[in-house]
Amino acid sequence: MSAIMQSAVSQEMCEYCQRFDLLDMINDAVLLVDAKSNDVLFMNQKALHMYRYEQQEIDNLAIVDLSHESRETACEKMQMVVERAKRGYIFMANHVKKDGTLFKVEISARCLVMHGKAVIAALVRDATADGKMRQELEIAGKIQRLLLPEELETAQFSMRTIYQPLYGLSGDLYDVQYNEENQTLFGIILDVMGHGIAATSQGGILRYLFRQAVEKHIAVSDKLAWINNEVMPFFSSGGFAAALLFEFDFKSKILTYSSAGISYFLCLNSKGVAVTKSPGLFLGINEKEAYDECVMTFQSGDSFFFLTDGLFEMLAQPIDKLHTFDTMYELCKNLPINKTIKDDASGVGILVH
Repeated sequence: MSAIMQSAVSQEMCEYCQRFDLLDMINDAVLLVDAKSNDVLFMNQKALHMYRYEQQEIDNLAIVDLSHESRETACEKMQMVVERAKRGYIFMANHVKKDGTLFKVEISARCLVMHGKAVIAALVRDATADGKMRQELEIAGKIQRLLLPEELETAQFSMRTIYQPLYGLSGDLYDVQYNEENQTLFGIILDVMGHGIAATSQGGILRYLFRQAVEKHIAVSDKLAWINNEVMPFFSSGGFAAALLFEFDFKSKILTYSSAGISYFLCLNSKGVAVTKSPGLFLGINEKEAYDECVMTFQSGDSFFFLTDGLFEMLAQPIDKLHTFDTMYELCKNLPINKTIKDDASGVGILVH
């Protein structure tokens, strides 16, 4: 703090002001800046350590010395704080330490009047780690998307997919395994609670278990029960996942399905669009849970949409019965793009040839 400022404060301390030594108890960097000259008036111990300055060096510092942006940009941001005095102003900036190290910061600032002097009080947080984390999350999100199965076109069926994460990483996942020799298509759609790294990891484990379950010569409902038992340790700290496991047998024209929390799917046929209910307890809650198994027949031209809640709940009810596979797919694909989504939105559409 400059000698003049320190003297004024120490000689005339009002109830509105806090003693400046208390600012050293805050575990965040705090700066006080002259709102007119942009000179640095005070840096607490956390700020001194962050910027690598000594106490006696701050008398000659201005905000432009800490900023790695142009003088005009740095001053414009300070002016914005003054203009938003009552509301405060939060912004990102590139700052520089005394040794020349560049780093990104998040600044929460507000303009105050202290003993007749307009002062900008700024809380500064090092956001470098956040930036690196965002980059890593973006990469993880791209990898997650690349691991999803591509759209398929076979003699028996066409498959189209919808995938729109709420954030970079998604708790939604889908996978399919097609056996051309047996003319069977196994598929699963998953909605893991959450949207971050934990949900992504749990989804990856479920995808691995699905592929193992497909190889087991047991009923579809038993496959789902086996997946539930195997995934239980990975939900021991809380959370759960919704799922729907299905099998298309194109030789016998039979769809078999079993649900664990994804309670609806759409069936389109000559009679129009129907919502098929499919109740069942979420995965990761009860060990040795039993799941119901249902079957239905289908014909060439029928189609099905297996959707997570984030997408299904965006559909206006009742659903127009005149939808075709193509129009329903376009609707499902465009809804998460044209509207503000509140959850991950994903789905798989199957058209039987």
